[in-house]
Amino acid sequence: MDRKMEFLKVSDIFERKVIALKADSFVFDAVSILNEFRIASAPIVDDDHKVVGFISESDCIKSMGNCLFYDDAKDTRVESIMTCKVRTANINWDIFELETFFIENHLRAAPVVDSENNLLGIVSRRDILKGIQNLLSQRIEYKRKIKTPVELNLTQKVKMKVAQMSFRRETRL
Repeated sequence: MDRKMEFLKVSDIFERKVIALKADSFVFDAVSILNEFRIASAPIVDDDHKVVGFISESDCIKSMGNCLFYDDAKDTRVESIMTCKVRTANINWDIFELETFFIENHLRAAPVVDSENNLLGIVSRRDILKGIQNLLSQRIEYKRKIKTPVELNLTQKVKMKVAQMSFRRETRL
């Protein structure tokens, strides 16, 4: 019997509604957006929705801290602090490949793009946790159902008893 284990894929768990920023946005405005929507990072896209960068809370903290420390104006642009070499998640990876990618690259989230670098969505470690939690919930429910006894009618009980008796006879011979 050839059984292949199926795992959740990035395509099953990634968030399609993405808050993306433009490279010419001000960092102060980017921080406001991150805070307003309670997100830790955001892809940076051009006018064609192609990913050109990525910004994280850490990038913003460094920039805003410098502004505060050096009493600079709030006119720093996102393009000056964003990561330009963006590591993207493959939509066909399973969740274990994705987690390995996150660990090896020290990432918590990554944009999901198509073959032409168009933004499709974003995926995070939290999405992996939600996916695993849903699978475990389904598994627990499945196990609960198969452990629930089934009430047999009298005819079924007789047939089972006859089958048990004939099995015992065959094993003794």
